[in-house]
Amino acid sequence: MPKLKFKSSQFSLNQYETVLDCLLRNKQYIPYACRAGMCQACLVRAVNCDATDESKKWIKQSLQDKGYTLACQWVPDSDVEAALPTVEEFSVRTTIKSLDYLNPGVIRFILDVEDKDRMFHYYPGQYVTLINPRGIARSYSVANNYEEDQTLEFHISQTDQGAFSGWLFNEAACGDVLHMRGPAGDCYYRNASTEEFPVILAATGTGLAPLYAILNNALDNNHLGEISLYHGGRTSDQLYYVEELEKLSQNHPNLHYYPCVKEPGSKTSGKDTKNVNAGSIEEVINKKMDTGTLATTRVFLCGAPDFVYNMRKQFFLKGAKSGNIYCDPFLEHSVAATGGTN
Repeated sequence: MPKLKFKSSQFSLNQYETVLDCLLRNKQYIPYACRAGMCQACLVRAVNCDATDESKKWIKQSLQDKGYTLACQWVPDSDVEAALPTVEEFSVRTTIKSLDYLNPGVIRFILDVEDKDRMFHYYPGQYVTLINPRGIARSYSVANNYEEDQTLEFHISQTDQGAFSGWLFNEAACGDVLHMRGPAGDCYYRNASTEEFPVILAATGTGLAPLYAILNNALDNNHLGEISLYHGGRTSDQLYYVEELEKLSQNHPNLHYYPCVKEPGSKTSGKDTKNVNAGSIEEVINKKMDTGTLATTRVFLCGAPDFVYNMRKQFFLKGAKSGNIYCDPFLEHSVAATGGTN
């Protein structure tokens, strides 16, 4: 069996085993999240060897040129050596500028970039990987446009297994340093020929974060097609940005905002909403959407995986083209820490 050298230790790789699985099996914890090559939290450097093409294809060429690859996709067939990159080598150093609650279960936190010359370009709606002071890495969608705001906004919900969100809700403070790398994901607005196609944005929970960025980017680009935004929660207390979205819809006649609540009757942040739709978000979408225009509609789905996968299938079966459906399911994984920043 091939051998894997890591730090000062050597381990035997099982047949068809990834570098990440081998390291975790041997209690050599490194950052990871999705284990599917999407979040890029498990980036490692191949030392004096070549990683497989499959493990490198998900990352940008500039990182490949430095020997970086994804541990979760690297299945060696010969002896190899892997090393963790230093955080400073490939990431952007940021500090927490503000922390506040959007609703009882969702925190909005805003990051300042310390060295703006190192900040990378991203499309509003993509996600980045954040590494907190404990070395815990997690990928989150950006809810705004850095090029306009010079800050980065994130909406994070607290989860039972969330090591990063647990730290954020219980320990994080303004001034804390986080390192960031990215971007990744194809959930963003694009319209090179300025077509007037319809857009449907649908999210549960903090899936609203990337959609809020996409929506504002589309409006900033004077999108002329009809835009429908659906945001769902069990109760209206789980919704947020209600007033902001209602105001946007008033200022943009082509924007239609549909807050959806399974259990109507409660209030959002102590204020009544004017147009809450009773029923699940799936029910409201099926009731409101125009199936006659689905062939040209761009659909963006974010949030709970069951919702995203179910609605992707429904939109496709009702006439949306698969290439026009963009998905960002928010998967909950336990995320291992490095034990440090190296």
